Amino acid sequence: MKKAVDFGEPTKLVGLEGSGGGCPGPRLESKIAVAPARPRHACALLALVVTALTLGAGPVSTVRVDNWDAYPIGPLDLSAMWRRYAEERTTFKRPPAIVQDDGRPVLQLMTDGEAMRIGRTLKIDPKKTPWLVWEWKPLVLPAGGDVRDPKRNDQAGRVMVVFKGMKGIQYVWDTTAPVGTEVRPDELELFQRALIVVRSGSRDLRQWSRERRNVSEDYRRVFGEAPRPIKLVGVESHSNDTGSRTSMLFGTLRFEGR
Repeated sequence: MKKAVDFGEPTKLVGLEGSGGGCPGPRLESKIAVAPARPRHACALLALVVTALTLGAGPVSTVRVDNWDAYPIGPLDLSAMWRRYAEERTTFKRPPAIVQDDGRPVLQLMTDGEAMRIGRTLKIDPKKTPWLVWEWKPLVLPAGGDVRDPKRNDQAGRVMVVFKGMKGIQYVWDTTAPVGTEVRPDELELFQRALIVVRSGSRDLRQWSRERRNVSEDYRRVFGEAPRPIKLVGVESHSNDTGSRTSMLFGTLRFEGR
């Protein structure tokens, strides 16, 4: 069984903490008043009530992005759902891998003077599920990484959200820049993105942290307009600017409704 490299201290979580009467079907409690019916119509009437309640429940309020438990322990298959989405085609020194941590399968990204970006395409409506929730655990931060300096813009972990219209937001764990720092490094490029620091430094190193961000509100604040649908979600790790090393674990990754 493959385990994550450099576990360090013990893991802890930081951040957010049928029916009777001979009629088949689930038992439901409802405030809907039902007029008395003859016994032979009881089952048909119950079926109509169940259908009405089901249709009124609305769409699913959670969209799961991660699926680490669908893969065997070892290198992640990058030929199917998860793929590299940047132009770099060099071979990773240590490819993305599924490892065991805290009794569950998670994704590990490790870099050595390189950039690692993988993601999956999917359609998400930020109006219905605006909250992005994820868990990450840094094992090694890039020495001297600073999102404010283009020559040292490395982070152990980034979560990338790409919207239609050539815009994106990256939530990062920076080594140096304080939480709340926002940078727009590509304002003159066709693809515009914003990097937002949500964790900084080594205080929570080797510990699981959970984040929850309203991507719809972040998009409006950063780009000054309503967000278009999300078309890709990715995870990244960078050490190419500083020539150092990184290691990050990613757990839960999903979108939630209001």
